[in-house]
Amino acid sequence: MLKIGDFSMLSRISIHMLRHYDEIGLLHPRHTDEFTGYRYYSEEQLTDASRIQALKNMGLSLAMIKEILSEYDDTDLLKRYLSLQMIQKKEELSAMQNQLQMMDTAIKSIEKGSAPSECSIAVKEIPKRNIVSLRQVIPSYTDEGLLWEALCEEAKLQNIQYSTPSYNIAVFHDEGYKEQGIDVEIQRSVIGSYHDTQRARFKTVEPITVAAITYQGAYNLLEKVCASIAKWTLYNQYELVGSMFNIYHISPLTEPNPENLITEVCFPIRKK
Repeated sequence: MLKIGDFSMLSRISIHMLRHYDEIGLLHPRHTDEFTGYRYYSEEQLTDASRIQALKNMGLSLAMIKEILSEYDDTDLLKRYLSLQMIQKKEELSAMQNQLQMMDTAIKSIEKGSAPSECSIAVKEIPKRNIVSLRQVIPSYTDEGLLWEALCEEAKLQNIQYSTPSYNIAVFHDEGYKEQGIDVEIQRSVIGSYHDTQRARFKTVEPITVAAITYQGAYNLLEKVCASIAKWTLYNQYELVGSMFNIYHISPLTEPNPENLITEVCFPIRKK
């Protein structure tokens, strides 16, 4: 039998960690003196200690290691455990590489004297929503307010209840920028069931991943913000997969001062 100190030296596991392994049931000593509390291990347990260290070096949690050790001799099960962990580690590595790429892009933007807004672009998911939608070709971007007025009229007719947050969104379906004849769809999230009308449609929108930036100020800044996101997606190896849209957190409906408007510009993306 080996004293805990000797076992610690041979296994290269600290005494503190051996006591912790005992407490969580991962590696119990072969014998514990009931009077002194001294822990003793057998030489055969060095094999288990080696397995624990090997699995730990692979990045597995102690809970997972405990589960694996109970079935260690089942090679098929061990292979399945390790394969699943390998998939998870690859996903973590990919996420880490994406984060490093974003940091590198932000640093390069700062070095080139770009606006700080380019360092504020985030990848996020807009959740699944039930919405009321109104889509129309309008003469110019300044006429978007007419759609929101029409939606207000539709809401009164059916007593539509909006969710919180309501996600006041304008989707721009045209490919590229247009001076006139703009295809715009406005949306608000709703609670409950309603009937389609000649102008309004009710539907479910699936979750979508976007590159988004939220800024405060007038809408004449939108063109510059959109250019920043387009450049960011290129540098970070994303591609655009849908129509860009704006989320109006504070809009002219409630705030007359353009400098106080809060707009979130979103571009649907996926990794190349």
